Amino acid sequence: MADVSTIVRLWTTSFFCFVGLSAGLNWCFTPAMSFAATPFQENHPVVSPPTIDSVWAADTKSDKLTAYRPMSSGGRDACFSLDDRMEDRLGPLGFDRDRTLPFPLTMVCVGLLPAVDEIGWAGYEARGDHARSLGNWPEAEKAYAKAVELLDRTSDKEVNQDLAALLNKLGAARFKQNDFVGAETVFLRALTIYTLTHGSEDLHVADTLDLVASALFEQQQSHALAGPLFYRAWVIRERTLRPDHPAIADSLHHLAVSLYSDDVSLAIPLFLRSKAIREKVFGHDHPLVANSLDAMARLYETHHRRDLAIPLYQEELKIQEKIFGPNASETLPVRSSLEMAHGGKDPLHKAMNGRE
Repeated sequence: MADVSTIVRLWTTSFFCFVGLSAGLNWCFTPAMSFAATPFQENHPVVSPPTIDSVWAADTKSDKLTAYRPMSSGGRDACFSLDDRMEDRLGPLGFDRDRTLPFPLTMVCVGLLPAVDEIGWAGYEARGDHARSLGNWPEAEKAYAKAVELLDRTSDKEVNQDLAALLNKLGAARFKQNDFVGAETVFLRALTIYTLTHGSEDLHVADTLDLVASALFEQQQSHALAGPLFYRAWVIRERTLRPDHPAIADSLHHLAVSLYSDDVSLAIPLFLRSKAIREKVFGHDHPLVANSLDAMARLYETHHRRDLAIPLYQEELKIQEKIFGPNASETLPVRSSLEMAHGGKDPLHKAMNGRE
């Protein structure tokens, strides 16, 4: 069918353009847009990210939308994080020094159906939601996979938005278990469905692009492909959502981590705007604000500016201690990072720590 051909062309075009990333994004991207007319912070340049309109095939913008019934109006939204698996990848001190920059929290928000009998795909979805609420990700994956299997037998599976939502849930369950390839596969299926049914500029597409990029970012061989997809998600969100929406803060954080981590002058303004939005929405003493501080501190450390990293670690530590307590698993990695930053800056401090 024509719509499927469009999607195939879309991802084929994207693949060959993404190959250019290894050569510095010079092959298929040119500066096109700035984040805002107002500078992020004095003395910092306004960032002009690469455009990927050439990657996201222009003809998809004129695709005829496939008529399909909307999600149940009686449903409700459920949001859960893709990145509370931090303890699983941390070392004995709760901190992995091989991970140069922390990857931000990615939230999955999907529609939940009202309570149903445990019959058919909706029943398996309910089982998966229950397992997810308990943190039982293997059981959640099993239930969501069964629900997907049942919906795959329907004639409208290529445009079934219930199936797309389930695929994103299944992908989240796999992501939580570090199956990033498996997560990428089902996220891409959901992206195809949402693009066919909503068009390429819809928020469903932006959210799923963000999920695909998250899965790619975690894979060594596909790491470089994540940045342009994060960028495309940001473009859609920036056009659609209010300027201080938390999803825009997430996108700015993702861009700084994935595209500009090699350039402090470009990355820091993005982190600062993301942090400002999170503070406005959630308040200063919030884990996402701490997440922004941690990202900036690690970026400065990577670029051998521990003098700038230490104050950020100190501020982050105050937030984590206030929220979780001084000896919580969320707090210990920050204290370790601060101590290591002090050690790297002050050899005497490092030597004294070694004798303790």
